[in-house]
Amino acid sequence: MRITNQMLARTAQKSGIPLQQTSLLDIMNKKSASASDWASSLGNTKNTNSLLQNLSDKENKKLGEAAKNLSGYAAGLLGDGEDSLFAEAEKTGDTKELVDHISGMVDSYNKTIKQLKGSDSALNGFYLQELKNYAAENEDALKAAGITRNKDGSLSVDKDTLSAAGLDVLKAAFGGASGFTEKVGYVSGRVAENASAYSNSILSGYNSAGKEALSSYAKNMYNFWG
Repeated sequence: MRITNQMLARTAQKSGIPLQQTSLLDIMNKKSASASDWASSLGNTKNTNSLLQNLSDKENKKLGEAAKNLSGYAAGLLGDGEDSLFAEAEKTGDTKELVDHISGMVDSYNKTIKQLKGSDSALNGFYLQELKNYAAENEDALKAAGITRNKDGSLSVDKDTLSAAGLDVLKAAFGGASGFTEKVGYVSGRVAENASAYSNSILSGYNSAGKEALSSYAKNMYNFWG
């Protein structure tokens, strides 16, 4: 089935996430041929299983862990109520715990970006571009809190600036109203789910029809809204 901009727009509206439509189409077009070549190059069942196991161990596990941690940090910053990180900081006037949590999120963001860059999956390439876009969209707010966006898509932390930032500055960069934390949390959650699903379903189901299974997976890996 041919994926169009209109179809992506409808799924984006359902998800509530403003997706960069051309990015996904371009990435899928560029990587569809390599995915097909990879599938065609797979040999017998033993070699196929060995290759996929290696990919799972070295790529999916690290990617899944990094993305899961990133999603967890985002959820912590989005928490509400009297015991939330922002509420505690406002109540006590001490932002240390909040700053430590933000530093942890940035570190997990960078690890997730690094693992996504090493993936041959078109879907992961799309997720990578989305995370970069979110940082670019919030560059000014992040910079005010001491977080600088690098050319490679990673983020750098000026610890002194971050520690000295007022609560309003931290809220503008990482609070729910900014949208940055929510979007990053959503996408990282999907990255973690897909990494786990690939390992569990593709690896466990591989047999002599491995090439067909992988081809089917490559064709449908961008159907991630469910």
